[in-house]
Amino acid sequence: MKKISLLLILNILFYYFSFAQSTAVVSKIIQNGQRFELTITGEKPFYVGGNIHILHIGKQSFSLSKQLNMNGRGAIVFYISTDEFNSLNEGDYIWMSYGKKFKKTPASTEDPEKFCRKNSKTCWALGKFSKKLSEN
Repeated sequence: MKKISLLLILNILFYYFSFAQSTAVVSKIIQNGQRFELTITGEKPFYVGGNIHILHIGKQSFSLSKQLNMNGRGAIVFYISTDEFNSLNEGDYIWMSYGKKFKKTPASTEDPEKFCRKNSKTCWALGKFSKKLSEN
């Protein structure tokens, strides 16, 4: 009985940790010609499949991106035109989704943290937007 209990606990832990979402952060924003490149990094590579990652900042969404693997860590670079970048509001919430599979998405003024916890495999809450990140 103890062996079965131990195996059950180990299976649950394996399932939890093997499918748990990695954390992600906005690591840098740089201007490159007529566009900005906003980089999101994660502790492990992001899933690549039949869908795309979408960056949401306030009411705007961006999907033009490229994925990188940086020493075992994941990175996604989103491309934002200068005009779109300049129209973004300081303090807007930032979140990233894998596809647009949600029945209801958070309002632009609602913290996506709670929403992303419910959709943890396809959603990452990234905090609030600041153009000061581009000054580094």
